[in-house]
Amino acid sequence: MRKAAEVVKEISEALREVDEQLRHHPYPEALERGEVPVAALRAFPGTQYHVATSDLRSMAMMVQRFGHTPAGGFLNGILQGEFAALGGLRTLAGRLGMTREDLERYEVTPEGFAYATNMAWMAANVSVAEFAVGILVNFPAWGLTCGRMSRALRGRYGFTEQETVFLDDFANLPPLEGTILPIIEEGLDQGVEPRLLHRAARFFQAYEKMFWDAMMAAARAR
Repeated sequence: MRKAAEVVKEISEALREVDEQLRHHPYPEALERGEVPVAALRAFPGTQYHVATSDLRSMAMMVQRFGHTPAGGFLNGILQGEFAALGGLRTLAGRLGMTREDLERYEVTPEGFAYATNMAWMAANVSVAEFAVGILVNFPAWGLTCGRMSRALRGRYGFTEQETVFLDDFANLPPLEGTILPIIEEGLDQGVEPRLLHRAARFFQAYEKMFWDAMMAAARAR
């Protein structure tokens, strides 16, 4: 898996700036200071509900396209995780007084929903190697911010561990390299160009930042 490891290293170096922007994003910092109004917190489960339900369909498409390949187990695992996450998200929303109908009717912004749009496009169009490298690069960044948000909600806003389980599950994801690098290596062996892997990872991180930017905009609007 030497080629895959080299490409992932190159991608990490190329994305260092946006990774730093995510690591020091103003939204979790505002949460940690208790500066986000409680009403504005609803933007997270409201937006994330539509992102998660869209991602669920996207992952089902990925399983349909590649479930018969060696990557099938990895893809199905993410699909099952999407199913499980919805329960935790509804619990988080309930703590903020949001019903299932509130979640269904929540009006998301284009910026907040852009990540899901990218995921849907990739599910329909890219190779499994491109998709997998995006997950490899993106999930740690997502999990880091989810962990910060969880601790801030418990420490500043009185949430319980049960109410932050959606965030904690993502914050405590196991390392993915051992599973994903072979998928990337196989893709490279089959002719997937490294530039496409770079683009997939870049898109994932750019839309990740756009999501948190949307949360910060919602916090400032209140």
